[in-house]
Amino acid sequence: MIGEIKINPPVATYSHPATLSDLRRINFIFGANGTGKTTISRVISQADGHNHCELVWQGGNPQEVMIYNRDFVDRNFNQDHPLQGVFTLGENQVDAEREIARLQPEIEKIDRKITNINLQLDGEDGQSGKRKELGDLELELRDRCWKQKQLHDDTFQEAFVGVRNKAESFKQRVLQEASSNDSELLSLDELKEKAHTVFSEGLERVPTLPTLTASTLVESESHELLQKAIIGNQDIDIAALIDRLGNSDWVKQGLKYHEQTPETCPFCQQPTDDHFSESLKSFFSKAYDDDIQTLTKLQTQYHRESEQLVAETRRIAEGNNLFLNTELFNAEAEAFSERLKRNCSLLEHKLAEPSRRVELEPITTLLEKLQEMVSAANEATTSHNQTVANIATEKQILTSQVWRFMVNELADDLSLYQQRKNEFSQAIPGMEESLRGWRQKRGELKEQIKELERQTTSIQPTIAAINDLLQRFGFHSFQLGESSDGRHYRIARENGEDASRSLSEGEKTFITFLYFYHLIKGAQTPSGITSNRVVVFDDPISSLDSDILYLVSSLIKGVMEEVRSEAGQIKQVFLLTHNVYFHKEITFNQKRPSDRALNEESFWFVKKLQYGSVVERCDENPVRSAYELLWEDVKFANLSSISLQNTLRRILENYFTMWGGMSKDEICALFDGRDKLICQSLFSWVNDGSHSIHDDLYIHHGDQRNEAYLRVFRDIFDKAGQLGHYEMMVGEQPALAEET
Repeated sequence: MIGEIKINPPVATYSHPATLSDLRRINFIFGANGTGKTTISRVISQADGHNHCELVWQGGNPQEVMIYNRDFVDRNFNQDHPLQGVFTLGENQVDAEREIARLQPEIEKIDRKITNINLQLDGEDGQSGKRKELGDLELELRDRCWKQKQLHDDTFQEAFVGVRNKAESFKQRVLQEASSNDSELLSLDELKEKAHTVFSEGLERVPTLPTLTASTLVESESHELLQKAIIGNQDIDIAALIDRLGNSDWVKQGLKYHEQTPETCPFCQQPTDDHFSESLKSFFSKAYDDDIQTLTKLQTQYHRESEQLVAETRRIAEGNNLFLNTELFNAEAEAFSERLKRNCSLLEHKLAEPSRRVELEPITTLLEKLQEMVSAANEATTSHNQTVANIATEKQILTSQVWRFMVNELADDLSLYQQRKNEFSQAIPGMEESLRGWRQKRGELKEQIKELERQTTSIQPTIAAINDLLQRFGFHSFQLGESSDGRHYRIARENGEDASRSLSEGEKTFITFLYFYHLIKGAQTPSGITSNRVVVFDDPISSLDSDILYLVSSLIKGVMEEVRSEAGQIKQVFLLTHNVYFHKEITFNQKRPSDRALNEESFWFVKKLQYGSVVERCDENPVRSAYELLWEDVKFANLSSISLQNTLRRILENYFTMWGGMSKDEICALFDGRDKLICQSLFSWVNDGSHSIHDDLYIHHGDQRNEAYLRVFRDIFDKAGQLGHYEMMVGEQPALAEET
């Protein structure tokens, strides 16, 4: 069966999408002519120009569609071509018919299996089931991957080039990397650090830092003179005196003054002789002078190298090396400089007082800290420079490491995805293989039935049945006969003459309907008679008198009962009509509650508004009486001009014909100016012919506005003294009479 009909504009009078969903085995569609009913039947048949509209088959199992509408009449009742024969099962073919009867339930059983598999694969609406679940699984992983991408996109744009703007492409790249990426797994911080270099623009080499060395300074710390008291010659007679004074450094300084005034003692200012001068000079021997000279050299060298080393640390700090912790280096360098200064000061004191023992503060620990920082920076610098030299390779390596990181972050999602996909990958192909097998089996059984049908079918039973109905309902002037080729009908008079060109419209309509009625139970070829099918009746009683209307109703109700019982090959029926009487006759069912439809049926109402046709589902039969229905249309302000013409004409014709009272001329005389012209035009429609309430008449009134016609229409009832009837029908509250 058809589960849903989707009308996608632009098509005919539909300017907006319309959907008929949750369709049942029997579906009644009511609407005036021109509202869009035939468009629905053409969508069902997928006629040219309607292919973009959609049919959703329950279980994904399409069936043969047979449609009676104007297109069918035009296509089949052509004066230049005879009606094609309707083949049905013939007489006295018991064995073949018994075999067909046996095979047909087998096909229906297979159809149910196919429907069940299709439901599992695609659901009742064609948009669920396992295929939908697999699609949802892909979408879930796509969204999860995309969220992860957005989380790191700013940092790793370079690694995501090519898939940054497409979520599906990004997901596919993740799946590809998950199956093949064996790069080293780095932490996010490590990747960010590398990306800062490798993915940066204008990447350049960085010079390495100089190595800090101070071997001479370190050696100076243990120099023997630092702990030696440098004093004069102890063999001189004044040595004992100088020792008692304990200050040879003071005596040494006094020697300089004595050299300037040799006759005076520099210490006590007493006169001295030559022996004192010689003794004083002899006390400060050559050994003493050598120690002083060595100490002076040591102090000078230490001071010079200290300044050089401090200057070197300053240059390193000011070099702004990317990989050196400059702040920490400056702090350590400052401590190192201060220690060197103190050592220089100690050496100066030693030189000033050679007899004093001094101990320099060690610099090794501080120097090692500085050197460690320099070495670490140089190691990173070397790595950076290697990266610069091999930037293409480094980018490739880092890109692979980034994707390895992304795959690792999505590991749980990927694991669950793969597990569920494996389940679907096993289930869906298995079901599809089973589906192909059952379809093949069904095809084989249908071929067997076609062969049996070719052996047992004939058009004679259809000829006899149609002629019997023609005779029973008074069509005695013509009948059907078999053409010479045995595959077509001929319509002939009693004297054998061709009658196809002289039939009335009613006769043509009736015989074409009878032809369709038998066609839905047979086929136009000797095979395919027993195939399941969907049948559509689109306004089947146009141009028929009332007697034929009830015959057609009876025949169609028989088809519907067959569908209700699910006993034949007709599985679903659509009935579309504009005729109120026919609709009420065809829908009558004592079992139906007054407030709802039966489970196996649905009711629909087609309207044409100013912006186009719409289709509404009704919980109950929407048609009450023709007259009430016309007034329902008047209540809608959004009527099309064509619908307005027919509606107003029909109401005026029926009400004033039944009520009588004022004549048309008397009523028109109550109006003036343009309103009088509108009133006359309304009554001109009424008197244009003998149209009954269920016929159609279209009159084009150009650009005249609906509001004006509705206003004059109301005034007609007002001036005719029938305003109360108007207010009752449209649901208005009667106006209170003014107090006098």
